[in-house]
Amino acid sequence: MDQQRDTDKKRSPEKASNNSLTGRREEPTGDTAALPLGQPLVPPLELSSVWCFTSPTEAEAALDGSLSETFVYRRENHPSAQRLERVLAQMHGASDAIVTAQGMSAIAAVALACLAPGDTVWVAEEVYGKTMVLFFDHLAKWGIRSVLFDPYDDQSMQRIVVERPRMVFVETVSNPRLRVVDLQRLRERVHSVGGLLVVDNTFATAHLCRPLDWGADVVVESLSKQVCGHSDAMLGLVATVDPSICQSVRRHVASLGMTSSPIDCYLTERGLQTLEVRVERACRNAAAVADLLSAQAIVRGVDYPGLPSHPQHRWASRLLSGGFGWMVTMHFAMEAGTMDDAFRVLTRYFPFAPSLGDVRTTLSHPASTSHRSLSDAEQAKLGICRQTVRISCGIEATDTLRHQFQQALAAVAATVGRAS
Repeated sequence: MDQQRDTDKKRSPEKASNNSLTGRREEPTGDTAALPLGQPLVPPLELSSVWCFTSPTEAEAALDGSLSETFVYRRENHPSAQRLERVLAQMHGASDAIVTAQGMSAIAAVALACLAPGDTVWVAEEVYGKTMVLFFDHLAKWGIRSVLFDPYDDQSMQRIVVERPRMVFVETVSNPRLRVVDLQRLRERVHSVGGLLVVDNTFATAHLCRPLDWGADVVVESLSKQVCGHSDAMLGLVATVDPSICQSVRRHVASLGMTSSPIDCYLTERGLQTLEVRVERACRNAAAVADLLSAQAIVRGVDYPGLPSHPQHRWASRLLSGGFGWMVTMHFAMEAGTMDDAFRVLTRYFPFAPSLGDVRTTLSHPASTSHRSLSDAEQAKLGICRQTVRISCGIEATDTLRHQFQQALAAVAATVGRAS
């Protein structure tokens, strides 16, 4: 942790917000470097689960890390994962990165690597539903206490100094209300009591925000979403500047069978090639959709950090670089019982797919999917209701997408009006 605090002093969040990723960072990423003669332009996909050696001494050296660039068994590591990890570490400004089987395994690996029975974790009250289940159900069985807190409330932030949690877990942009956490203030309080700040950056990616530059100790992401971008791979990411955390996480990933698949790594590495252009277009589309929805009588509220009316708009303008994200959440002004009819109309225009980050614009329904583990009262406290719809904007032409939403909302208004 001392090494981590030294690193905090060297970081410049304001500078980091202006050069977050490939093409916008001062140091070269190597993405466009010339390849040696005879090298394949596309990295090869290696499916082997085990590698051969000429002696027990060689195998032992490979397993204990004495032989670099040598693989033994896929559960420990494999070429596709290593290649992807190096690129992602560079993108996040991390000393190392670990790719896991999916986003939830990344969070679980960090929790198991960094926590012990008797520790307390503070979890932001609005996070992905399965994250809640992990901390409050599964980890509770191992003597780890989890406490919900509001990272947007000054009194909650102050209580960190008094309660001294071992770990604080937040999302850069929350799911699904898209609130934006003040990482700078949160880091100051967490580190003042020797705690670890873990940030789920899935709704931003390194293109919009690099939490390590703002003082986070660990960043996790579901690479299955925007980084892959095509809904055909499942991976998670752990990135950190602390070698001891990285080493412990890597041991847990191998021991608990959380290792990634080469095919999923291959597909995600492919997605990285277009991440910047996809995020830029998707953010542009989200801004246009948010503006459109805000003017519709059938919509009673819109969550989008790019709207001046958003409660954290000013902070989001500092934290997020290159756009306010591709996610938009709307709340219909209709009876809850009409939502099935509304979705039957909406799905004529957009897929109802309970995920996000695809090249196509998709819809999700938090109350019945991502946050179904919460009670009605718990959902209501977060501002989630049956009329809440989460939109993941894709890379369609902006005018076309705007026109599709105009048609879809008009059709919903006509159908729900007849039904009622």
